Amino acid sequence: MADKSSSTVLMGTFQDLERAVDALDQLREVGLTDQDITILSSVPLSHKILGRPHKMPKLPFISLIFALVGLLVGVFYTAISPNLYVIRVGGQPIVPAPPTAVLLYEFTMLFLVVGTFIGMLWLNAFPALGPEYYDAKLTDGRIGLVLHCTPEQKEAAWGVLQEQGAENIHEPERRPV
Repeated sequence: MADKSSSTVLMGTFQDLERAVDALDQLREVGLTDQDITILSSVPLSHKILGRPHKMPKLPFISLIFALVGLLVGVFYTAISPNLYVIRVGGQPIVPAPPTAVLLYEFTMLFLVVGTFIGMLWLNAFPALGPEYYDAKLTDGRIGLVLHCTPEQKEAAWGVLQEQGAENIHEPERRPV
């Protein structure tokens, strides 16, 4: 992976998806890794279409962890706390099963939903507070390839983008999106 501080940034925009995919394959042959290439598009594109490796999603694990934390918080409030401060009422059990089950479910679901929402925001780096690389033509259905390459790879990457018919090849500047 190219060092982000000493790397050169190139951006090429494509109108045709097939040309962009061919450019990705050739850029990998030049020596750029998938971490060095960012794909910008106004429509979601599958990793299979782009020939990129499948990454195991992290959101299910984040959601599961938050659900388990919610279950533990529910156990604390419904089972542990009443046993710490025992109040006997009319021969009823200290921790009755039906209300405890409902509260455990509610705590688990509360933490699951909130955790999934927070995880989704965190994984998508939302909100983007700083400026990002962007081209206004991407909203018209074009596909942008942002390349972080070393100065040695710059000429080869520029040639690949030209060969594959990129409409606009330039060194983008970061600006607020």
